[in-house]
Amino acid sequence: MYFIHNIGGIVPFNTGEIQVICVYMRSVVFFFCVVGILSCRTGPKDINADEDIEGSDFILSFPERQLPIQYADRDLSTPSNDSFFIKSSVLTRFIPDSIFQPDFKSLEKVKFYRKARYKAEETEETYLFLQAESKNKKSIYLICFDPENRYSAALQMLTTKPTTGGTTECSMDKKLTVYKNTTRTDSDKKTYYNKSAYVYNTEGLFTLILTESNEPPEKETIYNPIDTLASSDPLSGDYTIDENNFVSVRDGSKKGRLQFFINISKSNGKCTGSLRGDITQVRNKVYHYNKADDHCIIEFLFNGKRLQVKELEACGNHRGLRCSFDGKFNKQ
Repeated sequence: MYFIHNIGGIVPFNTGEIQVICVYMRSVVFFFCVVGILSCRTGPKDINADEDIEGSDFILSFPERQLPIQYADRDLSTPSNDSFFIKSSVLTRFIPDSIFQPDFKSLEKVKFYRKARYKAEETEETYLFLQAESKNKKSIYLICFDPENRYSAALQMLTTKPTTGGTTECSMDKKLTVYKNTTRTDSDKKTYYNKSAYVYNTEGLFTLILTESNEPPEKETIYNPIDTLASSDPLSGDYTIDENNFVSVRDGSKKGRLQFFINISKSNGKCTGSLRGDITQVRNKVYHYNKADDHCIIEFLFNGKRLQVKELEACGNHRGLRCSFDGKFNKQ
């Protein structure tokens, strides 16, 4: 037997040396076969089939993307990619279903799709973008996992809404700030916008850090907690200055005692306050709010269809510091 040297010439080998070489070559081939098989077995798991998936498997099943990541209303109208479908039974092993309850009462008929994944290099949190959809609604959520691959927080970024002529866009920029922008045009063709910005903090929350809008303020409805209570006492009733400044008086638990709720809004809404409690008669048609654990003392002086309210001790813990509950109210 002979072996041809790589430089030149012929080098003879005996039979024993040939056998050693063959054994060595078979070992090398076997080694690479084993490595190949193991590589196949340690590849990405089927997230919907494997029962032994862990948090890391769940996270890695989302397609990786680089920032910025953006979505808009038009993305909700695009058919979802079935290759990124994920069973709700798998999803709720790693994410609480309470996240979706404000949008979907039941998850039985809701389908979920993996949209994107991004891992922050410095803080090592992972951000997942997930779409949920039912027959009549679609929503996109941003979900944060901590460095140990555990769920930490969630934020709804986008959802389908009744047609209002407006558009919504959401995004996460390279500084990990999340933006939600909504624009609409009214019947007079005037454009309004509403912009919000959020950041994730280590307390496990997405915190609102910015709001900006040119929309006219919505009229606030004030809830009167004693409105439906009995009002048979001659002094019971509603005493008002306007719809934002009023005192409601209702029957008390015994003679010489009444219940009240006062609401004020002064300086064009820059100073507001409200208080509910019991008042006790101290003189004829004069009642005081004087609670043992409250430094606030208020006098209520009833005079026919008029009620004068006066703070005897400051009530700054119940209203803004630049106004008071003092005022004269007329019975309705």
